[in-house]
Amino acid sequence: MKYFSASTGNRTMLDLGEVRDLAVIRVNGQEVGALWRSPFQIDVSAALKSGKNELEIRVINTWVNRLIGDKKVPEQERICRIVPADPPWYDADSELLPSGLLGPVKIGIPEP
Repeated sequence: MKYFSASTGNRTMLDLGEVRDLAVIRVNGQEVGALWRSPFQIDVSAALKSGKNELEIRVINTWVNRLIGDKKVPEQERICRIVPADPPWYDADSELLPSGLLGPVKIGIPEP
């Protein structure tokens, strides 16, 4: 959770930069939206209050990295139970994909 100062009355945009794969945004405890494709931008104006504001961004990462990670440990220690249709294109040696809030994150008033 992060805090930032703002004033009301202006259109204020949150730009997450790059996200892999999904982000849910809350401002001052109010969910303002979910972003799953570029551009990862959302208008947060309606949730702002004058002064200190609370920003929470929850990111859901790619499932592929979980599957790769599970292949690195013995079956009884795995978090995921894969069905027989287990994708053969991922194994313990597969490279992890970029995942998470990659940014840069910016918040501000857009230029006219």
